[in-house]
Amino acid sequence: MSGPAAAAAGLRVLLQIRIKDGQEAAFEELWLGHAETVRTFPDNHGQQLLRLTGEPGAFTVLTDWTDEPSFRAFEQSPEQQAYLQRLWPMRAGGEMHLLEPLHGSTPAAARTAAGS
Repeated sequence: MSGPAAAAAGLRVLLQIRIKDGQEAAFEELWLGHAETVRTFPDNHGQQLLRLTGEPGAFTVLTDWTDEPSFRAFEQSPEQQAYLQRLWPMRAGGEMHLLEPLHGSTPAAARTAAGS
């Protein structure tokens, strides 16, 4: 991945998660609260919560980390363990993938606005 984001984030984590029917709003609220905690970790470089169009219980979480060891340390943190204890009862399934950012681009309009 080229540019400033590439230097900061050496690992992108993609979590696909399915939430039980009727628990979607509670999950979003839980995630938003936890996102405020996650952003305090110095090796976290951003996160997003996305929902699959037309499937209210199908979510994707993308988070960027400095590297895999920093992400693994976060996974074992008391903050993450407390979040997981609250998440598991509303979770219907999911899977996680660790991705290595290789290349990226910004839209031409963004480069022009930034003076590049």
